[in-house]
Amino acid sequence: MISLRSLVTTVHGVAKLLLFPPPPNRKGCSYALTVVTPIQPGQADALRSVLSGFNPGYQSPLHEVADVHFARWVVIDQLLTDWRGAPRRPSRLKSQYLLFSADLTAPANRADRLPESFLRDLATVIPTTCNAVWGKCRGFPGTADVEAFVDYLTRSRIEMELYYARFPDATPDDIARALEVRRQLAEFVVGHQAVMTIAPGSPDAPAARQRLRDDYRQLP
Repeated sequence: MISLRSLVTTVHGVAKLLLFPPPPNRKGCSYALTVVTPIQPGQADALRSVLSGFNPGYQSPLHEVADVHFARWVVIDQLLTDWRGAPRRPSRLKSQYLLFSADLTAPANRADRLPESFLRDLATVIPTTCNAVWGKCRGFPGTADVEAFVDYLTRSRIEMELYYARFPDATPDDIARALEVRRQLAEFVVGHQAVMTIAPGSPDAPAARQRLRDDYRQLP
């Protein structure tokens, strides 16, 4: 039987969700950032040249910024109009745009500061990159005034309608450590296949089990 207290608590929780629903672009300690800024006339090709000069993965300038799982810049020329069911009178963009999206997860003690903390990190950690990219966009204030930079991108932010985060509280460092543990365990298994195939009743089995224990304890 449900107690009156638990019923009141449940009703209060539901009412709170209805009145103050969490932002759709925030899940746990994760945040999905989407920013769209208009490109200055005639600067789209120069912007593409800048973006094509960035290396991917661990070589990317965005790898230097904390809390980033994934991030990208995309130049948008026009909306697609050749898809099935497209309007007969499709909308036309009045400008070319730069789309910037980032999937972020911060530790619990500062997750509520996203995305502002991430935007400040962009301006302070990779200011040269930010100036080279957003310097091709209209109204860009530069990175010297960090708060003006944060305000510029905040005003250009688009709220998500649906955000899926499989591990909403796992930071990039958490994921990297988990992958390293998996790699080490896989190497351990491959390197000890001969030992693990020794039959339990074999005279060599006790020594084999002891070797497995000793080598496993030496894993980092």
